[in-house]
Amino acid sequence: MSLFRFDEDEGYVYLLSHPVESGFPASSSQLVEMIEGSPYADFEIIHANIGQLFTASETPEQDSLVVARAIDASISVHIEEGNMLAEAKITTAKGGKLVCMNKAKQALIQAGIKKGVSGKALDNLLGQQLELPAGHTYKGIVAHGQRAKDGSDAKFVRLCMTAQDRVLSPQQSSGGKVDMRNLGAIITVKPGSPLMKKVPPTEGEPGYTVFGDVIEPKPGKDAPLEVSEGTKLDPSDSNLLIADSKGVPVAIPRGMRVDDVLCYDNIDVTTGHVEFDGSIIVSGDIKDGMRVKASGDITVIGFVESAVLESSSAVTVMLGAIGRKRTEGEAFSCSIQAKRSISLGYAQYCQIESEHDILIERQALHCDLTSKRLIKVGKGDTPRGKLIGGNVFDAMRIETGELGAPSGTRTRISLAQDWDSLHDKHRELVELEKVLAAKVIEIKLAMKRAKASSQSPKRDAYLAKLQHSEKQINKHYGLNQRNIRLVQQKIHRLTRLSRVTVNELMHPGTEVKIAKDTKLFSRIYPPNFVKLHEGKLMQQFTTAKTAEIA
Repeated sequence: MSLFRFDEDEGYVYLLSHPVESGFPASSSQLVEMIEGSPYADFEIIHANIGQLFTASETPEQDSLVVARAIDASISVHIEEGNMLAEAKITTAKGGKLVCMNKAKQALIQAGIKKGVSGKALDNLLGQQLELPAGHTYKGIVAHGQRAKDGSDAKFVRLCMTAQDRVLSPQQSSGGKVDMRNLGAIITVKPGSPLMKKVPPTEGEPGYTVFGDVIEPKPGKDAPLEVSEGTKLDPSDSNLLIADSKGVPVAIPRGMRVDDVLCYDNIDVTTGHVEFDGSIIVSGDIKDGMRVKASGDITVIGFVESAVLESSSAVTVMLGAIGRKRTEGEAFSCSIQAKRSISLGYAQYCQIESEHDILIERQALHCDLTSKRLIKVGKGDTPRGKLIGGNVFDAMRIETGELGAPSGTRTRISLAQDWDSLHDKHRELVELEKVLAAKVIEIKLAMKRAKASSQSPKRDAYLAKLQHSEKQINKHYGLNQRNIRLVQQKIHRLTRLSRVTVNELMHPGTEVKIAKDTKLFSRIYPPNFVKLHEGKLMQQFTTAKTAEIA
């Protein structure tokens, strides 16, 4: 026979008779053990009432016989991460009712959740009540917002090859061999030929929070399809660039141009120096002492031998460029300059300057290389060429297989050399900010004094003048703040991205300077890269942690 009675309406468990009357149970601990062994084991035991039953009292009839109570499971909802996640917290029942699906949905509605509820996640969360002990608290994500999908920027797809593409893709003969000098016909286009297609930007897709608020996407950036020399927009499609004249297509940012092309077998004393408003293709070599200048691409299938090349576009030398051996301080006999990228098979005793990238397929020996972006010696994503001797100026990144030579040939690398000028510019802008801020304070004080004086046409005109001056200074102040942020971004980008990557060996005699910190390496190092960290050069190996260079 049970000692307990459960009142379902009240949710309480009663002891049928006072221990003083029945003499059983004999102690509070025995009573607790009996409850824990009964069907009411999961209920919340009311220890205060049990303790009172076994305390001597003159009025035991007034003692409460309620020894346990049923507590229903509870659910609460918490919103996180900018209203993008809803997390439900459930405390399991102690003999009471479980949280049902309807109650859970009602809790979500009361929390204001309107979108993104996962019925499956909610069902799984509620199902755990049957597996977990009484009074246990657990959590789970039950609703997700959806982030806005930003639009994609306008894209520009080339529809034809350029002369440089052709040089980098020699033709295969019928026997399967590749003749590096056989590049097929020169790439030319005729009026009406498609050159480039613009893929317009997209608006993106809106998202939403769990409250149902719409999150607007960031639309993609648009940019015009650039019409240049020898090109025009298709009359029936403003996103299609076509040729307007016959010539050689040349790629430019967000567009193409069509150059006149001048072709030579070789450039030597029989042709004289060449200066041409267009592109030049040399199927042979450019010989010693010759000068070649073009507004378009210069493409050489053979060698450049102690010659001077200058292009307002790109330069490609299929086999390589070589100058005469020189002493320190002596001018280079071979010089190549380009506004865009320079691609070479190899280079020796050359001065090479590019405002974009310098790409050397095999090796660079005793050259001075100047680039605003990347200098890569070797092929593919993991170049394994050799950069030996000479100097590298102003580049942001160097990637090579070997740097320096076992003999200790001095090889100097200078990266992020805009650092000084950018910091000087930053200091100038900060000083200007202080001057502008002081002027604003002066004007405000003058306006305060003017307003305190008696009203008159002269005073009003003076106040209007002060207000106009304040407006102009605030405008300059805003522009100066913007310039400060831009310079800070450039400094951060310069120091963050500048690095020297060596995929095989770094030899002694290599000197690396990034921004203001310099290190001369005196031994052989395995694959590593050197970068700037908190103003100091840091060297990281493939199997070691980053460490500051002592």
